[in-house]
Amino acid sequence: MQTQFAVPRYTLGRLRADTGAVNAWIGTKDTATALHRDPYLNLLAQAAGFKYARLYAADQTHNVYAETAVRGGNANTFTRSAVAVEAPDLVRHPRFEHALFREALLGPGDMLFMPKGMWHYVRSLTTSVSVNFWWS
Repeated sequence: MQTQFAVPRYTLGRLRADTGAVNAWIGTKDTATALHRDPYLNLLAQAAGFKYARLYAADQTHNVYAETAVRGGNANTFTRSAVAVEAPDLVRHPRFEHALFREALLGPGDMLFMPKGMWHYVRSLTTSVSVNFWWS
């Protein structure tokens, strides 16, 4: 797969060990993330298969019920939402109904840019392979 992907020119010279990474995401149909935001600029490139992405701007944080992710007793640098995006409990999370969002369908060769702090939820519509590039 490395021969099929080059580091996008937008990130050249900006990917450093302390501020960025390249990640491969491989999953079967219906593999999904929690609604979350990352502490980096993010380019998500779809290599194979199809994905659904839902994006919420940072100004929607009050509507998505943010919580800090904790692993091993240490607070991580990203936050996630307590809401199940495609099956929200609106009794527990009534403001989520008013959260504004955009949607995207990604296919092979598509790339999606997400600014630092943008909330996103991603679900594989088919078995899929993606590569993302984080940088600050």
